[in-house]
Amino acid sequence: MALVTCQECGEEVSTKAKACPKCGEKAPKKTSLFTWLVLLFIIFVVYAANQNSTLTSSYSNSKIKLSDTTNSINSETPKKVISPKPSWATSTSKDKMTGKFSAYASSPTVYLSKIMSFPYSDVNSWMGIGCDSKNEWVYFGLNSAPNLTKDETKDGYNLIETRIKWNDQLENVTLTQDWGAKFIHFRNDSSVMSKIVASSSALLEL
Repeated sequence: MALVTCQECGEEVSTKAKACPKCGEKAPKKTSLFTWLVLLFIIFVVYAANQNSTLTSSYSNSKIKLSDTTNSINSETPKKVISPKPSWATSTSKDKMTGKFSAYASSPTVYLSKIMSFPYSDVNSWMGIGCDSKNEWVYFGLNSAPNLTKDETKDGYNLIETRIKWNDQLENVTLTQDWGAKFIHFRNDSSVMSKIVASSSALLEL
């Protein structure tokens, strides 16, 4: 128990007393822990709002400065249109029988650089990356199963030795195609993924 001084008469009063025994002045109410927490929360919200307002103002000013600089440059030099880099699409899949989950990323669809005769005149293709909890793989998908020549027949698949150009860098590559499949797979997947990240184009010779 502690003693405090009565604000009315100056007499020492116990902190547990409801009123001063000398003058009858009621003890001041204590601020509860809940009240303090609410007060701190309000202070935090006000502070955060002020910070957000400051950041927004700073960002707006920077946009104005950047716009002024851009207008100044455009007035002195001709405009140059930069085409946006094509974006890859992503998707996920879950095997209803096994519950196995897999994810995929696929490039935009492209067409033959040299038109072929029927039935390959409308062939299109895309590059894809797939992964599950254990493996990653890289492949080319086509809208129809290719019937390739100069390949080596193995047990259930064909081995394809060909060339691929990453940007301007030409290299030999080994691919595999399951019999009758619409997909052609790389064999060194991790190396190919590094080249995809570093390159803006790939040209495959089939």
